[in-house]
Amino acid sequence: MERTEEGTPLSIREHAAEWFLRLHAHDLNVAERFAYLQWLKSSPVHIGETLQMCILYSILYPMKKQVFFTNEDEVSNVIELATREDREDVALPTRTRSSWYVRALTVAVAIGLTLVVGEIAMRGWRDPTIETQASEWRSLTLNDGSFVSVGPRTELRDRFGQEQRLLSLTHGEALFQVAKDPARPFIVEAGLAVVQATGTRFAVSRREGDVTVTVEEGTVLVSDGAGRSGAVALTAAKQVKVTGTWPPAVEDVDAARELAWSNRRLVFDDDTIAAAAAEFNRRNRVQIVVDPAFASEQVRGVFQADDPASFAEVVAARKKGMALRPSRDVIHLQPQNNALQVSPAPPPHPAAP
Repeated sequence: MERTEEGTPLSIREHAAEWFLRLHAHDLNVAERFAYLQWLKSSPVHIGETLQMCILYSILYPMKKQVFFTNEDEVSNVIELATREDREDVALPTRTRSSWYVRALTVAVAIGLTLVVGEIAMRGWRDPTIETQASEWRSLTLNDGSFVSVGPRTELRDRFGQEQRLLSLTHGEALFQVAKDPARPFIVEAGLAVVQATGTRFAVSRREGDVTVTVEEGTVLVSDGAGRSGAVALTAAKQVKVTGTWPPAVEDVDAARELAWSNRRLVFDDDTIAAAAAEFNRRNRVQIVVDPAFASEQVRGVFQADDPASFAEVVAARKKGMALRPSRDVIHLQPQNNALQVSPAPPPHPAAP
């Protein structure tokens, strides 16, 4: 909420109005809803202005319904001011310093804050989209009791209905612990593949050009997203990668290793440094740039998925290289003899005598 209007910073009242309108328009994502809460808690003035917005809305909204919805032949965009009788029906706080007013205002603020916070929480609970940014992991329980772990840079849309539990994975990765409900199959749509389960533990990863399905427990059916016939059954420790051709090959995998990302860990077993760096890059804001001389070298170990800097330092130490940090969001991993290819930041100017 750092916006300005004609070069002038928004006032507290304007901030309150903008927050209020965006909340009612369902225009706040999860991060912004938490920012709204922090803004409310930072000052009693913010709470007071928000309550004034609520009072104003309660006055104007009935008028809006009367003007716009009662007579279709005489629709107008003019809202009449409230009459004296209308205004007398609305209990506005008076400007008095009596103890009664102080107690009443305290109660009003408490109730108003509770309603606003409750509204924000309900918006977040009802929001059908689960979205994460770089370096953000989330875990939550769906309304059917199923548990979901979502990795960074993921968008998952909840489209549950009476006959089926449907989720759409737009991009990213998600691990599902499905609550059993034979009457409503659990379905994940992910572009090239459609995955169906009734009670199991599996993960779906959707990247550019492919969809990977990994099963840790139970059984799932993987169908072609293009509608071609012949579903593929996957059991525990099985995986398929759908790339466009059908049917895909079923492979045996170490499911614990493949799904370690859900616990913020990445496990490498003689993977190339380039491939390992790519796994960090797709999940983190900080990006690792691997020198071609290092790209095909192999790495083994267990690393924190949200700590690319430690990975780069360990690899540099093992391979006798260097992990240079030319900027906050970039790490260059390269051999020592190539260190001069990336110029470090210039030293600070000496202090004046």
